[in-house]
Amino acid sequence: MMTTERKITHLSIWINIVLTGIKLAAGIFGRSQALIADAVHSLSDFATDIAVLVGLRYSSKPVDQDHPYGHGKYETLAAAVIALALGYVGFRIAGSAIQRIFHAMHGDPLAMPSAFAFWAAVLSIVVKEWLYRATIKVAHATGSSSLVANAWHHRSDAFSSIATAAGVGAAAFLGNDWLILDPIAALFVSIFILKIAWQIMHEQVGTLTDKNLGPEVCEEILAMARGIPGILEPHNLRTRMVGRTPVIDLHIRLRADLPLREAHDIASALERALRQRFGKETIANLHPEPYSEPFIIK
Repeated sequence: MMTTERKITHLSIWINIVLTGIKLAAGIFGRSQALIADAVHSLSDFATDIAVLVGLRYSSKPVDQDHPYGHGKYETLAAAVIALALGYVGFRIAGSAIQRIFHAMHGDPLAMPSAFAFWAAVLSIVVKEWLYRATIKVAHATGSSSLVANAWHHRSDAFSSIATAAGVGAAAFLGNDWLILDPIAALFVSIFILKIAWQIMHEQVGTLTDKNLGPEVCEEILAMARGIPGILEPHNLRTRMVGRTPVIDLHIRLRADLPLREAHDIASALERALRQRFGKETIANLHPEPYSEPFIIK
């Protein structure tokens, strides 16, 4: 049975194929270099859709002997690939826009686009924004980092189309004096795309290098441990993410004279609390340490 993540990604693939064809044809016959570049952007969306499908396929595999923590980092890798693709597209759009502005300032004429190219860009804005909203909804519901990255790739395409529509529309309906708006708008959009690419890549590199869950979350975990009767001074806390799965390593102090079963029940109570808070797949590794004298928390 196809999962929700796969359904939205398959839908995205077909939409990107159709949009790429429409924008490429409109760019060629509508004499718009900006729309041709926008079509290439949609083609990059198609490539990242494939990366998402590959990531989802491997990350959903169960725990095995070679991967005792699961395969979640395959999805992290897919999100990183999408960030690289976003960055590449952002640099290409920026480079093309700067080159066109430079040539225009030195007297080289810019092509006059047609209204057909403008309406193709407007269609792209509507479709890609809808696809962003549909994808981000599924991403938030499932906790998929690669879908979040792909959703922002869709929105970057929508913003790219906004720049294209602004430039093409101004040129097509207002005349030659406004042709320069096309590459200027594209340059501003490229900055937005590069910012999103950096944010996504920074987050995925943090996951790949076992960055902790953040100071607020770590303090919450320690507070939860202190709230379990029988646990004193939780310490040596280490946290990280494996794909969508939080991994929590924690040392806890228990009375030395506690029966093994009672000590186990106390540790199990903390494990249950952590899974209720962070998800049933949470991996909690607890290391009990005995103490025999009254312990003063510093």
